[in-house]
Amino acid sequence: MRLYIRPEAPNAVKVLVFLAERGIEVETVDVATLSDEAFARASPLRQVPALDTGTGLTITESLTICQYLDALADRPSLFGDTVEARTRVAMWERRAELMLFDVCIEYGHHTQPIFAGRLAQFPDWAKAHAAKAAPMLALMETQLGAEPFLAGPSFSMADITAFLGIGGLALWGALPAPPGPAVARWMAELGARPSMAPLQALADQFRPRPAHEAG
Repeated sequence: MRLYIRPEAPNAVKVLVFLAERGIEVETVDVATLSDEAFARASPLRQVPALDTGTGLTITESLTICQYLDALADRPSLFGDTVEARTRVAMWERRAELMLFDVCIEYGHHTQPIFAGRLAQFPDWAKAHAAKAAPMLALMETQLGAEPFLAGPSFSMADITAFLGIGGLALWGALPAPPGPAVARWMAELGARPSMAPLQALADQFRPRPAHEAG
């Protein structure tokens, strides 16, 4: 199998974190090293990440890539090993995607200079949209006050998605409120996991540099 990525793409980082957590090794290819024609052959919609399974199937949605690889690996699953666990993970992962991860991506698209000229930017909309994270953070504070992880006693895909979203919003300075103690505890624990190295590398790319280092 071969995974096509851009290391700076949040959805690619999500898959890389998942792979590290599951101990799955997959050949990765940075699409920046490919010609336009080769990239189009690998991913007809030019989306990343894209997984060539080697069976004639190419998967281009990050969560679906993770689900596919998770199903091929041994238990425990990051998507849950029982009906109830799978349901809880799916619910929390979807909440995290809509209210944190996607909000983080849109905030970056509309406020960061690196995207200027590549798409129309509406920073005022992005700042207002970031407020969507507030009710999710409040709900997480309650949940993580009772459980060690979002979907219960075990680390799951929901934690990956939520942590990447919160981490990105924090990097942009766009969190609508400081995390409560339970969320802060969870963030510290997840941030220390070796699997989060791709997120740290991404954060280093976007973190503002001191004036004497800029330019």
